[in-house]
Amino acid sequence: MKRRLPLLSAAALLLLLSAGCVSYRLGSMLPADVRTVYMPTCVNQTTEPLIEQDATRAILSQIQMDGSLRVAPEDTADTILDVTLVRFWLDPVAYVAGDSSTANQYRMSIRASFVLRRRADNSVIVESPGITGWYDFDFAGDMTSSKAVALRPAAEDLGRRIVNKIVQYWP
Repeated sequence: MKRRLPLLSAAALLLLLSAGCVSYRLGSMLPADVRTVYMPTCVNQTTEPLIEQDATRAILSQIQMDGSLRVAPEDTADTILDVTLVRFWLDPVAYVAGDSSTANQYRMSIRASFVLRRRADNSVIVESPGITGWYDFDFAGDMTSSKAVALRPAAEDLGRRIVNKIVQYWP
């Protein structure tokens, strides 16, 4: 009997642990019929010109890195991901020592909405009316150059947040 007690205890522990994880799945939480995605160029409703190009590239790159969905042509994809860039702004986050009116670091933020739909029947799988990606950058030289350096990481953060929201969708 003493020999069986540790074995029975271990079996009971495994049973309890497995019961707690019954509905847990690794990887994507997307429906089984959703494996490929087509994404047209983001729609840019902001006043910042050409950010849709960097945002589109970054989101597609994040989709490929995640691996839950495969990018496909429009006519063969299971889903279509439409992204609209709705706001672009800069906020000062740090100032020159001794001069509270001169910022030397900014946060670039890009706000977007997205909808992932099934191509076959146009039904919505997951959507978000607002999701924001951002990046803090040092002001160096002129604002145009500083913004150009910060745009890629801000777009990558937006892409990462969109893809996470899509693949971690809980039906």
